[in-house]
Amino acid sequence: MDYSKKRRANGLGTLSEESTDDETDFVPPPEKKQYAENYSAKSLRMMQKMGFTGEKGLGKQGQGRLEPIEASTQKGRRGFGLKLDGLDLAATKWTPDMENMQLRETVTFISDYSDDLETKSFDELRAWMVEGSKKLTIDDETQFCNPNVLRNVLASKSVFDKLGADDMRNARTRSNPFETIGSAIFLNRAAVKMANLDAVCDFMFTNPLDEDGMPLVKENELLYFADVCAGPGGFSEYVLWRKQWHAKGFGFTLRCENDFKLDKFLAGHPETFDTFYGIKEDGNVYDPDNIESLTDYVLKQTSSGVHFMMSDGGFSVEGQENVQEILSKQLYLCQCLTALSIVRVDGHFVTKLFDLFTPFSVGLIYLMYKCFKKISIIKPNTSRPANSERYLVCKWKKSNTDAIRQYLFEVNEKLYDNCNPELDINELVPFEVIQNDEIFYEYICESNNVIGENQVVALLKIAHFSKDTNLREPKQEEFKSESLSFWNVPNEMRKAPAKPPTDQIFKNLMDTWYGERQLLFTSVERRLTLQTNFKDTFFDKTDWAFVPIDVVENVGKTIRTFFMSKGNSDVFKYTNNHTWEPLTEIFIEITPNTLFYGEIVKELTGEGGSQTMVYAMHIIDGIVLGGMNIRNFKLEKRNRLCRKFAESLNKPPKNIGINSDRVKSTAAIRCKTLYPLLDLRRFFGSLTNYRLKDGKVRLGHLVRDLMNPNRFYVPRGILIFKILKPNLCKRFDPQRQDYYYTDMQKIPNQHFHLSDIPDPEMVYSSFRSTYQHRKLWKWEDPLQVEEKINDACRRPDLLYRVDFERFIYNDF
Repeated sequence: MDYSKKRRANGLGTLSEESTDDETDFVPPPEKKQYAENYSAKSLRMMQKMGFTGEKGLGKQGQGRLEPIEASTQKGRRGFGLKLDGLDLAATKWTPDMENMQLRETVTFISDYSDDLETKSFDELRAWMVEGSKKLTIDDETQFCNPNVLRNVLASKSVFDKLGADDMRNARTRSNPFETIGSAIFLNRAAVKMANLDAVCDFMFTNPLDEDGMPLVKENELLYFADVCAGPGGFSEYVLWRKQWHAKGFGFTLRCENDFKLDKFLAGHPETFDTFYGIKEDGNVYDPDNIESLTDYVLKQTSSGVHFMMSDGGFSVEGQENVQEILSKQLYLCQCLTALSIVRVDGHFVTKLFDLFTPFSVGLIYLMYKCFKKISIIKPNTSRPANSERYLVCKWKKSNTDAIRQYLFEVNEKLYDNCNPELDINELVPFEVIQNDEIFYEYICESNNVIGENQVVALLKIAHFSKDTNLREPKQEEFKSESLSFWNVPNEMRKAPAKPPTDQIFKNLMDTWYGERQLLFTSVERRLTLQTNFKDTFFDKTDWAFVPIDVVENVGKTIRTFFMSKGNSDVFKYTNNHTWEPLTEIFIEITPNTLFYGEIVKELTGEGGSQTMVYAMHIIDGIVLGGMNIRNFKLEKRNRLCRKFAESLNKPPKNIGINSDRVKSTAAIRCKTLYPLLDLRRFFGSLTNYRLKDGKVRLGHLVRDLMNPNRFYVPRGILIFKILKPNLCKRFDPQRQDYYYTDMQKIPNQHFHLSDIPDPEMVYSSFRSTYQHRKLWKWEDPLQVEEKINDACRRPDLLYRVDFERFIYNDF
């Protein structure tokens, strides 16, 4: 039997109870037992063979030392002989039972149902502002916490002042139970924090609900969000991963080294994320002009603001950790002010904070408590327990918050324009006002006490682990696996997606239609003329819909074709040579795994000589949008999804660089408006006459552009699509007061109602059927669209509006 293995099983270097005479061990007398504790068994056996008895040292005269040479207690780069008494003492105070680790954090929201602050005027609020000398310490800020907690937090932080950064980081990594979660599949740890917060708040950010449990994001509406002070963008990558192109984000952060790293977004695609740096082009959230311009920018594109805003601002306070709260006060303020400016009514807000001991910070939280129906202060598991970081979560913004917003805006103006470093704003809300609100006052005190106590415990644990470098938290892998599962985040390594060749992407997107690609893509639209048999062509006029289009041909090539995207600006068009070529006519960014039918259109602003022109992408119909297969949906549903998709991608042109006059030519992307054929008169009534640059007057179609509401294009025809499958027609059943459908290919003809079939969408044309049976009414002569026309002016080969309307309405 290998007794050495048995000894190792009982602990390397300890004497095993299973030693036998086969392997003699040195066992010192009881009074010399300490030597057995100081030396390993192997060392003692070697020394025994050399004559060591424990009575005297080795050597001819027994001059050797009896005690072993003490192991080095040096910590990292402290220097030989340096011993940190405070750290060593702190290391002895931690025990495992001091920790309170919960995989599923408990979140407590508090509510304010009074309207006492909402009814206050701006002038009443500004009277609360207290200016005074700038504070440089917080050790006396005990109004909102237990004094012992504050003292212990500051003392515990101070213990590490002389500990090397590498040693501190190493001990923190080994001691934090949630450390190995890291950044998971995302850009950085911030993304995982947002996943953590979203999950513990019942996904209130990525799936927001109102107080009645109904979705705040309406059907066919995008989830709008803003990410402020958030470079490189981990928060946004998480949201875009969770929602894909169904969410559109607005990003605001400092430029240059702190900018968003959109090219590093691997989990969520950045095409629906719109960066903006304020009117000063620097991303400085302290600047009042930047806040106002960001507000204007967001409100113009969302009409009522974002559904939620996130902010994660912070900066290095190395050597000043104990006054981090004072240094961050304006950052706290500006993040909250921005939220009140751009979050819509019933929207949400989450922001990172640090310590909350000073009257300024607590007063700011109190004002947010009055602006939202519920608030909570959360220290998520993914926030390292030894730091003072925490998050303020605000739920359901109230409607009457403008006076508070104005008040905070003025406070920020004073801070921003303050030229006297000795003066500061110390209070936003009187202490007695906060204290009299028992719910809030008790909540903020309890929050500070609990987070502070847990922080002290975590700091003591780091001290303990820094003293013994062999220690490692044993639950790290278990907590990682269970936490990611709870947050619905894959437990996988972050990796870049594969980039297959263009033909392979096309094959994947076409799926079962790939074998019929030539038949589909070479299908020619049928032209309508005066000789068209309208009764046979449009057997059921309620079964048709149309979109206005530009049919101008360019050097023998129609601009109307199929477009496919690999992601970002890697967009391709299908040519008349049946090949895919990079799109060079315009610069545009489109979510990957997209295939649609569309056209490039000249959009105009103004009239006559001052008229300007830009190119835009117009989606006519879609097959796959950002990986979402829509080919078999009803035409109207496909159109709604294409419109939503286009809105997610549409961004105003941007200036390149700071203080640059050059404009990045990002083309707009829109979806065609779909009209029922019976709405032809309403369509013509919506058009407006515009004088073009060449002096000609043409009917123009306005496009929905919140940034430029006067933009239009000149339609030169309409493309007409069949809604039902080609073999079906629809009739009204007066008995059931409902429509019934007839399958003309069945003998005898089969009749049925939608309620009679398992899937109502079975009666509607897929993209393939709609596309292959499309009709084109081309306007080659401006007189074709006139409401009245002299017969002498007619061309016999053209279809005129008066003729088409006569068929649609008179024969209906």
